Amino acid sequence: SVTYADFHSSSEELWSYESGVFLYLATNSKSTVFANEAIRQALTSAIDRSALCSQYYRGFATPTVLPVSPSSPLYQSTLASKITYDPNKLTEAVAAAELSSNAVVLLVNASDGIRLRAARAIAAQLNQCGLKVTTSELQDSAYRTALKNGKFDLHLGQTKLSANGDLTAFFATKGSLNYGGLGDPLKYNLAIDALANAGNYYTLYQQILSGGQLCPILMRSYAVYSRRG
Repeated sequence: SVTYADFHSSSEELWSYESGVFLYLATNSKSTVFANEAIRQALTSAIDRSALCSQYYRGFATPTVLPVSPSSPLYQSTLASKITYDPNKLTEAVAAAELSSNAVVLLVNASDGIRLRAARAIAAQLNQCGLKVTTSELQDSAYRTALKNGKFDLHLGQTKLSANGDLTAFFATKGSLNYGGLGDPLKYNLAIDALANAGNYYTLYQQILSGGQLCPILMRSYAVYSRRG
């Protein structure tokens, strides 16, 4: 449920188990605001991921700036360390581009209560950076239609990633997660190369960060209760 109580006793333990479920922001290439590369690149620094994990996911999520779990052998810690929470970067980029007066629509699936609350929090964080963000909160079928029709500037998406870090669905021309013009032949080919040789994930993640169209937020976890003995 959206809100819940944790019950503990001396005979029970609570464990966290990664689910592979990935939460992310994606930009629309036709957006007036996010057509600006500097704003896209600054977007990832403007999200307080730790606050989202603790306040809305009750700790059952791990912040990530890369589209992979920090506990995965595919995670590139050297690359990830270059991204820190610094909302001033987005504030400066918005001011430099003189785009603060443009409205930004953040699309979210309202059928998922936790994701909806996270979207509202993200909108508030971005508003503090000078953007004018409002959430478009639609139920399943309407949400999917809006995605397909590109009726958004940003969308808060969620998907389950495979253990081998396959990201081709985001960047293939007809990829199942390619919304708002996210498809990119360069990134698609890099994703294919990475599947063949894991050493290529560094280059793929580097391209994703520099392009800014895909902004990783967190990896979700399951809550597992066990009885001692």
